[in-house]
Amino acid sequence: MQKTLVLFEGRYGSTEEAAKILALILGPAKTCPVDKFKDRYTGFDLFVVGTPLYSGEIAPKIAQFVQNNISWLKDKNTALFCLCLNPDEGEAALERLRRLLGHKVIGWKAFGGRQELDKLEGEAGQTLKTFYERTGLPLESVDSSLKEDLVGFALEVKKARDRLARSMPPVELKLYVEDFLKKHNTCTLSTAFEDRVRATPIEYSYHDGRLYMLSEGGEKFAGILMNGRVSLAVYDDYHSVDRLAGMQITGRATLLGPKDQEYQDVLQLEGHSPEKIAALPFALNMVRIEMEKVEFLNADFKKKGQDVRQVLFF
Repeated sequence: MQKTLVLFEGRYGSTEEAAKILALILGPAKTCPVDKFKDRYTGFDLFVVGTPLYSGEIAPKIAQFVQNNISWLKDKNTALFCLCLNPDEGEAALERLRRLLGHKVIGWKAFGGRQELDKLEGEAGQTLKTFYERTGLPLESVDSSLKEDLVGFALEVKKARDRLARSMPPVELKLYVEDFLKKHNTCTLSTAFEDRVRATPIEYSYHDGRLYMLSEGGEKFAGILMNGRVSLAVYDDYHSVDRLAGMQITGRATLLGPKDQEYQDVLQLEGHSPEKIAALPFALNMVRIEMEKVEFLNADFKKKGQDVRQVLFF
């Protein structure tokens, strides 16, 4: 599994807060102030570098770190972010840093940053005051660093990082995925819309890239009707890290009824009697999940020289 180090520099805490948000989503990950970097950290797989912007330039400690370590850092997958009052200036500063690091930068973004004026002293406070006077902006505390934007950036970086992992050939990986699904018959189905979230243990059957579930109804159908996007988890009981096996599945749910031929076909494949189903005192609904993405964590993959976490797109 790829490990991420989020390096940062900042005076007032905003960059550190951003680094911690990114590390949560990119885990397994560690945050580290740039002046606390240790040589052993060069073993991390992905480096995320975060900096505030001072007079249109990245923090001096970040600039110095990159210059001193460019010989190995340019061969690492990296992502860059900065917090600043002017995102256009931030993007320009990150572009200069990106060109220095080279083609292995997989993502970069400038965010409007927090500026707590009551914490500013001396030259920093006077510089900011001059900036506000020059631009005509009101001299007040600013916080436009949105958590939602940071989360979105983290997910984009995670997606790019996953595509760079040591991957099995899709045909081979699909065989492992299908074998695992056929050896199990119960999953946790997660549905949601607005602020309603539901997780349901439910039996399933697998046929040719699709999962099928029979249910008499329930709150989960509110999410399926209002938001067809679903997530599922199928997993072994935990025994030790050397025997981990489980998957997260992303897909889209569709409801099938007795008049649908696919409904009847699945009943036949599963050995259910259509007559007995029709005789039940309630409707038995069928949910079809079109699998789009499977994230499979399997300790056995490491024995094959592969990353323990593999991603299959259907």
